[in-house]
Amino acid sequence: MNRLEDMRRAALQYSISRASIFVGLPADDLCHISGYASLKVVARGAYLFQQEDPVIGFFIVRTGLINVHRINAHGREQIVHLLRQGDSFAERAITSDTGYPASARAVEDSEVILIPIKEFRAHMAKKPDLAWRMVASMSQHLRSLVSTLEGLRFKDIESRLIFWLLQRCPDGTSSSPVDIELGASKSSLASDLATRRETLSRAFRKLSQAGEIEVHPRAITVLKPVRLHKLFSQKTV
Repeated sequence: MNRLEDMRRAALQYSISRASIFVGLPADDLCHISGYASLKVVARGAYLFQQEDPVIGFFIVRTGLINVHRINAHGREQIVHLLRQGDSFAERAITSDTGYPASARAVEDSEVILIPIKEFRAHMAKKPDLAWRMVASMSQHLRSLVSTLEGLRFKDIESRLIFWLLQRCPDGTSSSPVDIELGASKSSLASDLATRRETLSRAFRKLSQAGEIEVHPRAITVLKPVRLHKLFSQKTV
C-alpha cells in the first residue's frame, strides 16, 4: 500500500475502534474491517438509503447527525433513531437481504463509514465474537425503539413531552437542574413525538410558564426532575 492508502486505512481503523459496537475489538480485526470499509460523505438533507432499498451494508456515524425514520400510516415521518458520532445503524442488514426497514437521512453535513455486507459476513463467519456484538447492538436499538413506542401511548402531547424529558434525566427523584441537549431541530422532535411543531411549541411554553423547564435554542433545562415526575404521575393516573 502507498502512504496515502496507509493513512486512509489508519484513519478508518481509528474511527471504527471508537464506535460503540466495536469497542475492545482486537487490533487485527479492526485492521481487517478497515481494509474493506469505506468513508461516505453525506450532505445535509441527502439520503444514505430509503426504506426497502437493497441492502449494501451497515453504517457507523463518524461525524454529524443521522435521522433514521419510517413513514407512518398517516404519511408522516416517524423518527426511529437520531444517531451521532460513534453510533452504528442498519445492523439488520447482517441477517436480512429483504431491503432496509427504514430510511436514513443526514440532518447536517455528515460522514459515515460503510461496512459492506458481503465482506463482513465472511469475516463474521470466522470470528463468532462479531456476531455477539451485532446481537448486542440490535438489542440496544430495540430497547430505544420500545422506549419511543412506550411514550407514544399517551394521548396528549404534554404527557408525551414530559415522558421524553424524564427519560433523559439521570435521576427522576433529583431536585437539581438537568440540561438536555436537543441534538436535532424542534421539527424533528415534534415528528418523534407524533405531533406538529406548533403543538410542541405550545407544550414547551406551558411547561415553561409553569416553572418546570427552561427552553433554550438547542437545549431544555428541567429545573427539578422530581417535580416534573410528580406532574407526570398526576396527568397519567
